[in-house]
Amino acid sequence: MIKMSKNLEKAWKLITAHENYRRKTLNLIPSENVLSPKALKALSTDLAGRYALKPEFYGGTKYIHELWSYAEELTRKLFKVDYVFLEPLSGHISAILVSHVCAKGRKLATIPSEDGGYPGYEQIKIPDLIGAELIELPSSREYFTPIVEDSIRVIEEKKPELVVLGGSMMLFPHPVREFSEIVHGYGGILAYDASHVLGLIAGGVFQDPIREGADIVYASTHKTFPGPQGAVVFTNNLELYRRLSENLYHKIVDNIHLNRLASYAVTVEEMLRYGAVYAKKVVENAKHLASSLDSLGIPLKAKDRGYTESHQIILDIPESEARVKVRDRLEECGIIADVGVRFGTNEVTRRGMGKREMEKIAKLIHRAMEGEDPKKIKREVQMLLRRFQTLRFY
Repeated sequence: MIKMSKNLEKAWKLITAHENYRRKTLNLIPSENVLSPKALKALSTDLAGRYALKPEFYGGTKYIHELWSYAEELTRKLFKVDYVFLEPLSGHISAILVSHVCAKGRKLATIPSEDGGYPGYEQIKIPDLIGAELIELPSSREYFTPIVEDSIRVIEEKKPELVVLGGSMMLFPHPVREFSEIVHGYGGILAYDASHVLGLIAGGVFQDPIREGADIVYASTHKTFPGPQGAVVFTNNLELYRRLSENLYHKIVDNIHLNRLASYAVTVEEMLRYGAVYAKKVVENAKHLASSLDSLGIPLKAKDRGYTESHQIILDIPESEARVKVRDRLEECGIIADVGVRFGTNEVTRRGMGKREMEKIAKLIHRAMEGEDPKKIKREVQMLLRRFQTLRFY
């Protein structure tokens, strides 16, 4: 038996320290969530060290393929679609797959990152990787949505082979229906990046991109959708499904991390049962947190439109240095946010918090931003969290 030295035990000590730290902090990052105990357990099963492919190269995969097919079946049922991919390891890799198939060497149109679009679509990133020209759609920096008439004019003029809606700043539904007829009129593909709002789409409280005219939806599976880090792609377009299939294995993916697939399947089972109520509560909490912050004088985007229809609310702080200071100040007080000063209610809702807690959180944020003693605020954050250590499934 190998005896480990004390120096070789540091990794586990750091893991434990991280978990203890995050248990004592209030997480408002909109791109994170927590897994159920069963979904978390699935990540540490024997599947974590196994391989499988389509068509199969390896032996010993009987139950893996049964699980894989079951996860695809559940996904088709949840999103009411015909064709599903679960192989991509992240939303970004899904974006690369779709962009490679639909826009390689051609034109790709989407919202600029400074207007809420996904930063991976900046010209020097995915478009550069696939040799595509980026077309930026005129968009609102108040609502983080395309300006419909101006964007349609750009699309009609440039005729990009791929138009991508959705993004990183997602307060309101995007104009899928309005763009669909235009894009399809010249033979283009309309894609929807649902990474942030996948759980809300699954719960039926945001928008339904496929029914509204999107050709394909792709998303990460760990934001409002409370699964493991990974991705899903789905479509009703058979020809597009075939093209994606031809460009998947050994181009975009190889090892698809089967423990992730297992954890995802557990999460889809949960969402089929509880997702509608959960998604509704996420949006209710976001709206209430926003109105509570507004009443305390904290500036928010999209106030005139009711702040949000998603899990996100966005503070109206233009200067990047000021946003960094807010993020760091909040963490000093035990509240975790990102440098975009987006607040998300997906994780706090998952922990069972409701409107009363949103009012309490708003007051804690306000006090932190006003410069109150961070030690005092942190103690109150930890007192609040003690009541919400068990996940809710509604």
